[in-house]
Amino acid sequence: MRSVYTPVGILEIKDNFDEKKLASELRGLELLHEIVNNSPNWKIDTFSSRPFIRSNDGSPEIQIDVFNCITNKLCRDNLHLSIQMSMRNVCVVTDFASNEEIPSTDAIISIVLLGNSGWPIKHTPDTLEEKSVGYFKETCEIEGLKDTSIGFEDFENLEMCQRYVDQKMFRESLIELGRLSRYLYVCKMLSINSIAQFIHPVLKKIPKNLITKYLEMPEEEYDIVFLSQSVKDNHQVLPIST
Repeated sequence: MRSVYTPVGILEIKDNFDEKKLASELRGLELLHEIVNNSPNWKIDTFSSRPFIRSNDGSPEIQIDVFNCITNKLCRDNLHLSIQMSMRNVCVVTDFASNEEIPSTDAIISIVLLGNSGWPIKHTPDTLEEKSVGYFKETCEIEGLKDTSIGFEDFENLEMCQRYVDQKMFRESLIELGRLSRYLYVCKMLSINSIAQFIHPVLKKIPKNLITKYLEMPEEEYDIVFLSQSVKDNHQVLPIST
């Protein structure tokens, strides 16, 4: 067995390993330690026999078993990081397969930087959806969103609307924004105002005259409720079906 002193404790390795790869892991661990120490979103827990990196930005908590990640990569050729979310194991596969020289600590740094960036929906692994969406709900200013079941698929649909805008396919974007809005209203129980705020980052990029023209003959009659430039929510229940 080999004992290695690191910035976060003593790493004990029982199996055979490549010294060069261990050196890469230790270099990465030094950088990881520095990044975490300078981040308000993470902390290092060294109270147990193995160090854990824990998120410090609200629920659900992310916990990374640093030494297990390293030994998995060094000794077992395991492509997974050892991560828990709210004390449940989650599958996070690295891109080691594309480059086996990448140390596990480099992959951990990527997760930490995701957290520092606010768990962006577009870049967060699907298995950490709960964390990404939860962080968005906690930090966004959209009223009432926190208590809804909005999920990754809704952000993906909004991203599709954005791609239509990028391609100047404005009518297609408006049709999809209307469809998404109706779905959020009926299935996710969002209010009209909440939906208007959610789709606003995309809708505001569409020329106003094209929005007006579309609403003269919308794909669905209730599109005008969500896509109008002056949304009014009088709390009436709309007879919309998806």
